[in-house]
Parts: sequence; structure tokens; C-alpha cells
Amino acid sequence: MNQHESRKVAMQAIFLANQDPELTAAEVEVKIVETLNLKQLSAYSKTLIEGVMFKREELDSDLSAHLKKGWTLDRVSAITVAILEVALYEIKNSAEIEPKAAVNEALNLCDEFADPKAKPFINGVLANFVEQ
Repeated sequence: MNQHESRKVAMQAIFLANQDPELTAAEVEVKIVETLNLKQLSAYSKTLIEGVMFKREELDSDLSAHLKKGWTLDRVSAITVAILEVALYEIKNSAEIEPKAAVNEALNLCDEFADPKAKPFINGVLANFVEQ
């Protein structure tokens, strides 16, 4: 499984985790393996899932700080939130991907899973975290 596929699996797992906040990372990992009919998770998928779930409060706080006045993450589509969380985790914590590449990957995930109108929003929010 390449890095893009690992990220795609992790984003779907985070989407699942966001639907049921009581799930542990281990439970999410088992459910996503079953749901996607995978033999196993890649190490990178596991790193992303566990990292996002462990740092969710911090990530969501950082993302919320860059939304328009009066907006909260609750108003953003669940799939878009999952994409943002994975991308921001990578920007802030991954030595395996450059921040600008993490933004580009988030936009690719948007093409696959979210409303095309979400691309400028995702790009705009994540741009706040990438050094120019």
C-alpha cells in the first residue's frame, strides 16, 4: 500500500471515528479493516489514525481558530473535517511528507470523497499552517 492509499484509508477511519467518538483507535482500526476488506493496515495508516485520534482536541482547536467568524467545525461536512484533521496532523507531526505536499494530498482526497466546492475551503484553511 503506497502512502496515498494509506492516507486514504486513514482518512476514512477518522471519518468513522468522528461518527462514534466513544471508539478507541484500536476499535477504529479493526472496523476500517473489516469495512474496507483489507488484509491489514499499513504502518502509515496506523500512525495517522492513532496520531489524529490522540491529538484530535488540539487539531480541532487549531482548525477552528482559522474558520470564518461564527463558524465551527460542526458546520463543516464530516468528510471535510476528516480530510482536514489528517492533513493538519501530517503538517504538524509527519517527517515523511512536506507540509505543501500534505495540502496537495488533502485536495486529492477532496477530489475523491468530498464536494468539489470544498477544495478552496480546505486549501484556505490548511494554507494557514504551511510556512510560506
